[in-house]
Formats: sequence, structure tokens, C-alpha cells
Amino acid sequence: MIVRLKGICVWRVVGVFAASLAATSTVACARSVATVPPMSTVVLTVDTSQPGGEFAPGSVGLSLGAQELSSGYLNARHHRLVRLMRLLGPSILRVGANSVDLSWWTSNHEPPPRWATNTVTPTDLMALRRLLTATGWRLLLGVNFGHFEPTRAVDETRYAQKILGPELLGIEIGNEPDEFSNPRNGLRPPTYDVSEYLSEAEDYRQALGTTTPRVAIYGPATGGTRWLTAMGAAAGVFTELTQHYYATSTCPNVSPSAAIPPATAAGLLSPEVRQQENDVLDALSKAGDVTGRPTRIGETNDVSCDGSVSTSSVFASALWSLDWVLRAASSGVTGLSFHGWLGGCGVGSYSPICVSGDAAQASAGDVTAQPEYYGLLAASQLEGGRFVPIRMAASAQLPNITTWATLAPGGTVRIVIDDLAISGATQTISVPTAGYTATEEPLVAPSVEARGGITLGAASVTTQGRWIRKAQSAPAVRDSIRVVIRPASAIIVNLVPKRSR
Repeated sequence: MIVRLKGICVWRVVGVFAASLAATSTVACARSVATVPPMSTVVLTVDTSQPGGEFAPGSVGLSLGAQELSSGYLNARHHRLVRLMRLLGPSILRVGANSVDLSWWTSNHEPPPRWATNTVTPTDLMALRRLLTATGWRLLLGVNFGHFEPTRAVDETRYAQKILGPELLGIEIGNEPDEFSNPRNGLRPPTYDVSEYLSEAEDYRQALGTTTPRVAIYGPATGGTRWLTAMGAAAGVFTELTQHYYATSTCPNVSPSAAIPPATAAGLLSPEVRQQENDVLDALSKAGDVTGRPTRIGETNDVSCDGSVSTSSVFASALWSLDWVLRAASSGVTGLSFHGWLGGCGVGSYSPICVSGDAAQASAGDVTAQPEYYGLLAASQLEGGRFVPIRMAASAQLPNITTWATLAPGGTVRIVIDDLAISGATQTISVPTAGYTATEEPLVAPSVEARGGITLGAASVTTQGRWIRKAQSAPAVRDSIRVVIRPASAIIVNLVPKRSR
């Protein structure tokens, strides 16, 4: 039996993997928080008897602005980029963001209007196709909606369908239309509302449906959940619902009274952010239920308005992104695309992959993995499995430790323990391993503010875009291992079934 309480999946189970768990007990599915039974040892137990939703391969993706299409960076000759994308596995590249509504598409060399900040042509799509072929990725392509021109969007979609073929996942209509009336955008009058948006989106849908009926249409790509909630069943105009999310903000127009955690390592890793994430996921889940549509986090990162030196380019972003991916995927979203750019990083860039040097290095494709990339890489190791219930039993609350587990088709259990506390005591956690061989892959850095020295599975991602993990054997004592985890670190525990001879 499953009971849902504010988006938390609680399982009533019989027959639990681990002798230390009672025959009948209540366990939290995915969003686990330590309970307080009368015991002094922290024990983590996993129930493999009732696997839940799949953490599908390709769930951990990337997002770029539309200006990248004409930058020359999306190129299969940029071998470091190819390797870093392959490490995350075949996934989804979403191209859109704010620049998509200032992007000018032309298939016949028309001069761009004055408002356009970049021009995209079929030649750019052909270059991108070669990168997609080299990496095995697919594309979610945004089209300009801020400057209302359905006919031009149809032309771009026709070319994309012809050039990209099956590598085109779908078309996303515009970017954050709920912000169009904001004076800094000026894309719509101040009175622009959700009903007007839906009318315009329907015009695009009909135009695309007439000429490219087999292409999936994504949206509304809203920045907040208010519009998505207000749309109700009308959001079913889209094949799949997309929502954006940023954990903290440095935007100058955000009200000081707004309930947004500060852009600091402590703020990013705080329980308030996790509650905020749960609220967004709950709203997205309800929208999916009302429309009967799958849902996706189409654009996300740790800080809105381009990043922060306190969070984006430091190890805190890896710990946050690892937890956020698993939190979102376990709630049922089909994937997440982490936003960034491939040019110069800057000291506070939130981009998972970018160039730390000058323009010449950017042109050569000398991208490197940034701290956040390690969290995405760690999360991707659990793809292909199904989320299973997990429980932590302790003599005291452990609100900053989150835990997740998946069960792979071959029976391997992968457990993530993520300690989001930035200070405090080292924690020892007992994990039952009867019938399994255990290995550990720590995600660690010199400190939560570290910009280098980060390792996953005792190995760093090299400047050439290579990573060779070194999973460490974890000998069991009395059919359990003791996992030692310190604040501001994480670990993947792999439990591989022992095969009888």
C-alpha cells in the first residue's frame, strides 16, 4: 500500500531487505529523513521488494541558450565537450533560455531585425547534428515566441525535423512567458496574462501541428509554478510540460521580503531549499495529473541571474545538484536540464561545463568540468534503475542527510548518502549487505567552498574530459558495512548480488 503525504511516498511493506528492519514497517520513499527509534546506531535499510518509478537513462541533461547555436561551440570537433557529454551518457540537450526570444531564424539569408541578438540558420543545425551523432544525445529545440511569428517557427521546425531526424526530441515554445510582461523584457504589455498566453500558444500548436504533426511540442517553460497551476487542464496543449527552477537568486529585482534562501553555500544546502524543491515538484506533479502529461525540469541551476561565487563554482553546487536530481527524478519528472554556457566561465559561473580560459580556448572547445558537473555525474550512475524505498533509523534527527536508492535490472542496489551539512560531526552509518558485495565511491573535496581537488570514486575528471573511477571495496562485518561520511560530502554505495556457484 502507498500513502502520499505532501508529495512524500510512504510505503507499508512486508519483508524488508535487511534483518535489522522489522517485518512490517513504514519507510519513506526517496525523500527520507531520519526517524528516532530507541537505538544508538544509525542504520540504513532498503526495501527491494517493491521497486517504484524508473530513473530513466538520459534523465541528467544540459541546457544552453539559443545563442550557442551560432557560436561555433556546439561542434563535434570539440573533443573535450564530446567526452564530457558522453560521460553523462546519451541524454537531452535543451537549447532555448532567454536568448531564444531574441533569436532570429532564417533559411533564406534574410537580414535580422534590430531586436535580434543572434541569427540561426540551417548550417548551424547541421553542425549541431554532428555533435548529437558523436555523443548519442537528442535535442529539445526552443523557438522564438517572445516575438510572435508562428510561420517562422514552423519553418525552423521543418528544417530541424529534416536535418536532425530522430535526434530531435521536440520543440519548446518560447521561454518563461510568465516573465514577458516584466519591464526588463518588454515582450508583452503589463496586462499580459495566462489566458492570452494560452491563446497564442494554441496558434503555435495549430501551425506546427498542420505542417510537422509528428513533432512533440513542449511548454510552457515557465519560471514559476503560478501560471502552470492556473492553466489547469488547458496545459494539455503541450505534449510534455516543462518547468524551470533555480534554488537561490542574485536577481536585482527580487523583493527583499521574498522567501528565497541567500546565494551562499549554507543557503543552497539548507532545508529551506529542499522544502522549496518539494513544493515545486508537488505543483508539477499535480499539473501532470490534471493534464495527463509527463513533466520535465527544462531549465535549472543553483542561482538565477548567471550564478554566484559563493555557490555556483564551488563544491556546494555538486552536493546540491546530486540531491536535486534524485529528488526530482524520484518524484516522477522525466529529466532535468542544467543550464549554462560553453564560453568563458568567469569566477561565479553556474555552468556545469565551460571554458576557464580566453576566447581562443573557447573557440578551440577547451571546456572543462566544473564543480557542479561532479554532482550530475554522480547522479547519472544511478540511471537505469528503479527507485526503491529507503529508511534511516537513528537515535537523533539527521535533517541534513538525504538518502536515495535504485535497483538495477540485474539486481544491483545503488545507494546515495548526501550530507548537506557544511559543518558538524562525522557520521557512521551501518548498511546491511547480506547476499551482496559492497563498494564505495565517495564524492569529496577539500571543503564546501573548494573550486578544485574534487573527486568522485577517488578520481577527478581530467582536463581532457576523461574519468576513470576507482570504486573502493567495502568489507562487510557481520553482514553489514559501516559507511563513514563527513559533513559536506556524499557517497555512492554499490551493492552487487553475490552469484551462487
